[in-house]
Amino acid sequence: MSSTVVIPTLDARDLLRDALTSLEQQTVRPDVVVVDNGSGDGTAEMVAGEFPGVRLVRNERNLGFGRAVNRGAAEARTEILILVNNDAVCEPGFVERICEPFAEACVGMVAGVLAQSAAPDRIDSAGIEVDPTLRSFDYLWNRPLTKLRQAADPLGPCGGAAAYRLSAFQEVGGFDDAFFAYWEDVDLALRLRQAGWECRLAPGARALHRHGTTLGAASPAARRLDAFGRGYVLAKHRVPRGPRV
Repeated sequence: MSSTVVIPTLDARDLLRDALTSLEQQTVRPDVVVVDNGSGDGTAEMVAGEFPGVRLVRNERNLGFGRAVNRGAAEARTEILILVNNDAVCEPGFVERICEPFAEACVGMVAGVLAQSAAPDRIDSAGIEVDPTLRSFDYLWNRPLTKLRQAADPLGPCGGAAAYRLSAFQEVGGFDDAFFAYWEDVDLALRLRQAGWECRLAPGARALHRHGTTLGAASPAARRLDAFGRGYVLAKHRVPRGPRV
């Protein structure tokens, strides 16, 4: 199936270079769109000079992750939309493996696997899961990669290594613009599930992830955005209260 990889980025020129280089080495070459959220470090010039085959969308300011992806998705003319973080380096079979589950007509989203850069034999994320209160967490976090052999499918993909049937993504309206960063992938997975689409795990679609290089894994900004995202998802999807005891 034809695919377009969209990478949102902000002031991460050298990390992005590594990500784009890994996409040039794929067994199945995708179209690639970089959405630059107003970088001031020469990102746009690097992409134009070193990767002339990449389509570059430039935002005047930082629109956040979801809105940047939506702009990139509007450029896609393929069957599959793939999302890759700018701090991820994909194995050569990543694109080929993450597209395979779409052979099933019921599949609207596929979770790739991010491995930890500091411990490449450990999983950083194999998708997203939620508990009964809709608190989200990275599926199989810190488990050895060998656990992928018997792993079930997650609720949905993590936005750092995700694939969506483009028609399904468009059908539900893409990412909700209310999110700046974090939780937009949870919300999208819930809406796709509600629309009847299923998710599959692609255990062979792997990328090495340098976690938290954009905002910092536990920075004040990251914590504020996480708190907003959780509250917004709870309000939007209206988790029912349990019986009083």
